[in-house]
Amino acid sequence: MSSAAPSKEKIGPAIGRLASGVYIVTVDVAGKKDGMLATWITQAGFEPPSLVVSVNKQRDILRAMNVGDRFTINVLSNRNMDIFKAFAKPHNDEKFAGLALKESLAGSLEGSLSAGPVFAEAVSYIDLKVQSVTEVGDHVLVVGEVIDGELLNGQDEPMTHLRKDGFKY
Repeated sequence: MSSAAPSKEKIGPAIGRLASGVYIVTVDVAGKKDGMLATWITQAGFEPPSLVVSVNKQRDILRAMNVGDRFTINVLSNRNMDIFKAFAKPHNDEKFAGLALKESLAGSLEGSLSAGPVFAEAVSYIDLKVQSVTEVGDHVLVVGEVIDGELLNGQDEPMTHLRKDGFKY
């Protein structure tokens, strides 16, 4: 039995073939909207309903994702390429410009601890309250309890993403 670690060249393509959805994670802190494109999101529990989001430690959005904070996951479809493109550009200060937003019920709860913006044309949205934050290498796992959500477009299939290399976005 070999004790050598597998090479990134060997395991990268295998990891990259883990299919994932395409989402926009959003926050609203005192009226200032922010968001990021995300593909590493999964359900973490039924009771309470919980999801986990993996966020690169270098992302500014992490400052708004501490225990007790609120955030929103917007599920995209292939018809949402305008939203996808706006958030795929690094350092885009005008990410939300020209995109139709919808008010979520949870967005008005508890003052400044509001959920993030919801895209009116998304497949669905899910509002969450951060329950825990755990560092894992170069990323942080944010576990959120679902506090609200809605299917907005049941006709479109959610967008999926495959990577060529499991060590690159």
